[in-house]
Amino acid sequence: MNRKMSKVTFQEISKDDREPKQTAGSLVAGIKSAPQFQAGNGSATRTGNPDVGFSLKGLLAAKRLTKELKIRATRPRLRIHHRKPVTIINDQVPVGSAIPKEKFPCAEVKRLIGEYLPSRLSAVSYDPATCATLTTQLCDAIKNMVKQATPPRYKLICSVTIGSNDSEDIMVTSQCLWDPHSDNFTSCSYVNKTMFCVVAVYAVYVE
Repeated sequence: MNRKMSKVTFQEISKDDREPKQTAGSLVAGIKSAPQFQAGNGSATRTGNPDVGFSLKGLLAAKRLTKELKIRATRPRLRIHHRKPVTIINDQVPVGSAIPKEKFPCAEVKRLIGEYLPSRLSAVSYDPATCATLTTQLCDAIKNMVKQATPPRYKLICSVTIGSNDSEDIMVTSQCLWDPHSDNFTSCSYVNKTMFCVVAVYAVYVE
């Protein structure tokens, strides 16, 4: 049986009324229709817009641009505040104030008293009859101990307060008149089951 092969030719139909091209600032990209073939008497023609490849590239570029803009919008922005520089003025010592070569070591003295009170009062119970004598003994012992760490030309004043630890709130305050550029003080406290003890040591510089 002989078969007759028909010749098929493709012819592109031009369109004068093509759609206007999309501008670069457009954010909406549409997918144009794919070419369609129409079969006729021994021939087939293709219809549609031939710029299908360019439309897909533009769509992908628009998607990438939109994604990048969303990422930039979600990133936190750093705010830099430009402030004027702050000038630090050193504290000027008055003319009548003393200037000691070495100042009273408050931290070292507080450490010494904090180590001494537990070793001296851990086994002592509160007794009103012996508190006066105990206060005097503590004052003398603390002054002799603090003198070893005190620079020259400093006079020491020691104050010791002892009371009953009977679940009551007690506040110990003091007030004095001195030179803040040379004089100083330190304080320490100790509490056991029956008593509390508050120690304050004042160091006054004398020229």
